[in-house]
Amino acid sequence: METLSKTIKKLNDEEYQQLLNAVGGRKQNKPYKVLEAARHNNYSESQMIEMLGVNPSAYYTLKSRLNERVAQYLSKTNNNPINVLKDKVALVPALLFGNSTEVSIRALKNLEKELIEYDLSNELITVYKALARLNMYTGEYDFYEREYNKHVAYSLAVVKAEDLFFEFTKRAGKFLLTHEDADMESMRETLREMENISELYHGHRLFVLHNIIRIYFLCISTTRIENLKAVEVEIDNILQQIRKHFETYELDTFYQSIRFVVDYLYFEYYTCTGNTARAEHHYQRANKNVPGIAIKPVFGFYVFQFLNSKVERFISNADVQSLCEGNTDIDAGFEKNPNNPYPFVAYHRHMAICKFYEGDYAGSARTINKMRNDLSMKKYIRTDIECKLFQALNYCMTGEDGLCAQILQSIKRQVPEEETGNDAVHIFTKMLKIAIKPEEFRKKVAKIYELHEEFQKVNTGKDKWLAFLKLDDSLLRRMANPIKD
Repeated sequence: METLSKTIKKLNDEEYQQLLNAVGGRKQNKPYKVLEAARHNNYSESQMIEMLGVNPSAYYTLKSRLNERVAQYLSKTNNNPINVLKDKVALVPALLFGNSTEVSIRALKNLEKELIEYDLSNELITVYKALARLNMYTGEYDFYEREYNKHVAYSLAVVKAEDLFFEFTKRAGKFLLTHEDADMESMRETLREMENISELYHGHRLFVLHNIIRIYFLCISTTRIENLKAVEVEIDNILQQIRKHFETYELDTFYQSIRFVVDYLYFEYYTCTGNTARAEHHYQRANKNVPGIAIKPVFGFYVFQFLNSKVERFISNADVQSLCEGNTDIDAGFEKNPNNPYPFVAYHRHMAICKFYEGDYAGSARTINKMRNDLSMKKYIRTDIECKLFQALNYCMTGEDGLCAQILQSIKRQVPEEETGNDAVHIFTKMLKIAIKPEEFRKKVAKIYELHEEFQKVNTGKDKWLAFLKLDDSLLRRMANPIKD
């Protein structure tokens, strides 16, 4: 609300009325009411929700879409300084044929300063080539020719950096499904390429792209919490600088689209370091925008990294209602595309986790089963085994002992008992086998408790299995109970 309010209050009455007519629609429409409130009042988020008569999730989806529509509208108007500059650049060729070389050079130098401020490398190419031609008979020619060549290279570097920005989410997603060293190295190589580009060229866009993937990489790959905590001040400074760039260039459509990522990164970082107080602050800021972000397929990685951290938050606070908040809206808007494996798997896993903690074990099992039927998991053995363990647990909870045993047999073929390095998998499998055995209840409970303690001892570190499981006394006893609801 604050961003929207700042943006439209900068407009004069005529400009605002044109925006209202283009974006707000009729007076009874909710976008119209939000724009009017943002223009003329200083309502809080809760007051806006009450005024509109909608639930928080619907409000934040509305606000996200409205912010996007306002940005798109303003980007097309002459009030947008970027468009004004681009219009000036379109007139640059005419300056070559002006009556005064001195006047033309002065005009181009003024334009150069403005373009540098907005980091418009493509437009600077045109300006530097014109300046080189106008200085063919002076000592400035070589300088401007070098600037032209440098900015041609810089423009290509920005395009490459944007490619790496999107490539990183693909490679990081694959690593999170496989946990294989080769995929970790692939992710690290993407970061190295981005670092090389950032060292060669300077610009706020490269700074933003590089540091977003760098911080995600640190959160995913760092195994020691102490190492992550050691860079807290640095990361805070970087994220504040990124936020400042977003605010400075608020009409940049790319920045407008990804500005949510700052709070997502803060939440993930503080969750990884165990700083629950600071994580909670950014959770409250970020969580309200999830449904609006989840409808955009390109942001699937960021949404589910946030939701993974949200599950970790649940492990600490046991707030089931908060864990499942917004799932209906996410389910309605999220593009369930098996060709994009990480968001597809992460979506089904998150929904299954929520159903599990709500006590809908049958629904949780169906969700995982549907995901495994819709997507071949052969390339993602680690995730396949983990999902099978979770599915088997759900069958155990519902008394489907035959289905549970069938899943466990499948796991045994993938992870033979004599195979070392998977102690946690073997122990959890034993827990489930004991749970479905026809044995005296107290003995089963005692054995399950004993194995659960053993499971927790061996299942540690960054790559621990079933990290989303919080098996308290009631759940452990239900595993052993032969009479299910």
